[in-house]
Amino acid sequence: MSSIASPSSQVHYPDFKIYRRYKDKFEDDWDGDIFLDKTKDGKFHEAAPPYIILVQGPPNVGKSLLIKSLVKHFTGKEHMGDIQGPITIITEYKTRLQFVECADDINAMIDASKYADLVLLMVDANYGFEAETFEFLNLLQAHGFSKIMGVFTHLDELQDETALNKIKQLHNQFQTEICHPATVSYLFGLGDRELYKEYNVQQLAECISMIFMTRFIPLSWKAAHPYVLVDCFEDVTPLEKVQEDANCNRNLSLYGYLRGCNIKSGAKVHIAGVGDFRLAGVRSTTDPFPLFPGMEKDNDFVELTHLKNKSFRTGTYLRLEVHDVPFQMVESFDPCHPILVGGISSEEDAVGLMQARLKRHKWHMKLLESGEPVTVSAGWRRYQTKPIYAREISNGQHKILEFNPEHDHCLAMLRGPVAPPSTRIAVVQSKKEVFRIAAKAVVLDPKHDLKIMKESEKKGKPHRVLKRRTALIKFNPKYNDVAKFKGAPIRTRSGIWGEVNKVIERKGKGFARCTFEKGIRKSDVVIMPVLCQAEVPPFDPLLATLKPCDSTTPVKKDSLKKEDPAQRQLRLEQRRGVEITDEEPSSYPCTSRFMLTGNIKYNYRSRNKLKETVVIMSAEKRAQLVEKQLREEQEKAKEKFFGRRELVMYD
Repeated sequence: MSSIASPSSQVHYPDFKIYRRYKDKFEDDWDGDIFLDKTKDGKFHEAAPPYIILVQGPPNVGKSLLIKSLVKHFTGKEHMGDIQGPITIITEYKTRLQFVECADDINAMIDASKYADLVLLMVDANYGFEAETFEFLNLLQAHGFSKIMGVFTHLDELQDETALNKIKQLHNQFQTEICHPATVSYLFGLGDRELYKEYNVQQLAECISMIFMTRFIPLSWKAAHPYVLVDCFEDVTPLEKVQEDANCNRNLSLYGYLRGCNIKSGAKVHIAGVGDFRLAGVRSTTDPFPLFPGMEKDNDFVELTHLKNKSFRTGTYLRLEVHDVPFQMVESFDPCHPILVGGISSEEDAVGLMQARLKRHKWHMKLLESGEPVTVSAGWRRYQTKPIYAREISNGQHKILEFNPEHDHCLAMLRGPVAPPSTRIAVVQSKKEVFRIAAKAVVLDPKHDLKIMKESEKKGKPHRVLKRRTALIKFNPKYNDVAKFKGAPIRTRSGIWGEVNKVIERKGKGFARCTFEKGIRKSDVVIMPVLCQAEVPPFDPLLATLKPCDSTTPVKKDSLKKEDPAQRQLRLEQRRGVEITDEEPSSYPCTSRFMLTGNIKYNYRSRNKLKETVVIMSAEKRAQLVEKQLREEQEKAKEKFFGRRELVMYD
């Protein structure tokens, strides 16, 4: 396996590999709508909201430094403080831009993939591609592709004769494996005032300006929903209420530009990671970055007009009043994680059971267990829930799975806010030791009569041993419907299999004559496996999604400044490299180590790129597969005596 070079000249093996030439015969991992279609009219308003430019990349790649350099280029002013929250500027072309640094936290990445208009994907060219880039691309797949540009940094560290070839290779791989066609810019080290060199920044700024100087059309699902990226918020809870109970629900004022479509007072919105709320009040307020003189007077006129109609148009700078918000939102607020408020339509208002077609992401090593908490992102919502997984067994019947299939799709049933059919879902887990995108899913048309069954046990004891292999079994008195289980398989705790032959009515409820493969004793416990309906665990709308869930490098630290060598080495060891190769996966020799081989297929702008990964199986996953093998051996032992037979349904 080839290695990824590092500045320390040590060899670092990639955590993931992409085989460019490997052709996948299986179907795409994704179904449903990808939201690549645009709005039909694409109309501009005179006071369009600022365009959101998201700077995303692995830790210490230079995100803060890039924002500071672009702000200096567009405004002539230096931003000397830390990058915390959105930074809004007005360019010389009278265009408003809002820069946001994407924190290396999966919750922040989920929200950013929804509100970004343009994404600057930063890559450390000296190290190569890393898993954070592909995690974010998977989130974009779920929520709709924004405009994407590549930015390569640390190019000044490539000083040998192969540097040019490596840059060309990375450029080609970015445009073929990540996004085509995408503009790629280069940043060759620092210039004056410890910012990126002005010539490089100017080229990047010109590319950004060209995107927004032309008619910029947002994605259709964004245009159909109002949303606000909050750049300021106030806790306006009465002081005496907080003094009486510090953990009381709070009243908040959230400020930001309205995007998407118009919003009405009293509309229902989702605050990402917190929950759904009715707006207690909506009003326009003074625009902190007006484009033209007299804009503030226009805002006052807009406010008076729309207060009568109880509606506000896109581009308006709003103050949203939200009441009874959990105190944890204020307590856990981090300015590096901007608050996203998204409008909820009438068809997304209900809470209940949702059915989805799900497949584990092949870079995520851990199988998902039924009932295990995961974070789900669908539409504007982000919440934690506990899905159960199932497969169809016969005649539309579904049986619960302890773990989701390793390579195949399965049915997932989860409880939470209902999303419309064909909505794409991203299922994530927070630990960076693994690939954080755990699974992909798409919402199915609801089938209200669909039930997921699980194996249960009816217990009984021998009432009388009749013949050598026949006994009268008395099951628990609450099982008064034993008659429906005629022919059902049974077994003793010691592993002796049998079946129900006949129900004995005269003996009272719960008696049945049963035959066994060999004689049993009166002290045996008899078990009848049956299928009963599995319950989907409830979801809590306010869980750990409020807090950053990853242990990350602070986003405010500029990566190109000098750091302690030991700290730099530790950071390098924690990086998750992705190697893109033209090799064939069959070139790997068979070894005694467990290997997990899977295929990933992306569809970027109608260009299919088929990719395959090979990663080492974890000890936990190996134990899961051993347990699965033992269960299969038990099933074979049962079939040897009975033949293949389905369990009886028990309502």
